[in-house]
Amino acid sequence: MNRRTAVIAVVLAALSAPLAGGPSSHVAWTLDTVKLVRGGDSKKGQTLHGDCSGCHGETGDTDTPDVPNLAGQERFYIFKQLQDYKSKSRASSMMSESAAPLSDRDMADLAAFYAAQKPSRGAGSGRRPDAAISALVALGDGTRLIPACDACHGRRGEGNPGFYGMPGLRNQKEVDLSYQLTTFRSGERGNDVYRVMRDISKKLTDDEIASLAAYYAGAEKKPATAAAQEKK
Repeated sequence: MNRRTAVIAVVLAALSAPLAGGPSSHVAWTLDTVKLVRGGDSKKGQTLHGDCSGCHGETGDTDTPDVPNLAGQERFYIFKQLQDYKSKSRASSMMSESAAPLSDRDMADLAAFYAAQKPSRGAGSGRRPDAAISALVALGDGTRLIPACDACHGRRGEGNPGFYGMPGLRNQKEVDLSYQLTTFRSGERGNDVYRVMRDISKKLTDDEIASLAAYYAGAEKKPATAAAQEKK
């Protein structure tokens, strides 16, 4: 099964799954929304970031293990997550409170600011994973209807601007990546459109989640239980 076929198969499977609760996101990528995000003002975003810097650092990066790196992240992804926090499609009392007073323009400006920053991390996914994880990243697993990670997140997780709202994974933190995959798998996080990440993560083992998190973080692999304990 080639990469395109695998992606289509996963989406079709997701669409046939029963829906639970409300919509996974209230964001619709209309022409007006795309123009809004593309027109974000990074200078205004920098001013708004002053209220976020306590947790996210001066440029969107921080050493806190379970806080994602925002510097250099895809602007459409950041915009969508802020929208989802505000609508509570993505659960976080702290982030929902922070996003509540933001207008759509504010979110576009913040997204522009973070996207313009240079990540402070190192080479990220330059470390070669083992053969099984390398195949999962580049080719996926057709027997489990898992598409290649590269197909959506870009080569080595460097991002995929062609997919609005899709995050880059390169240089993200091992603890946070492992946590996000685990919460997608449990359903605790459910703001993925068409349940794609929830359905994929349910097919991943604890060891695969730990290995993927280590790969994108560019770190040595830790046992799956260690990442979970760090999150606690």
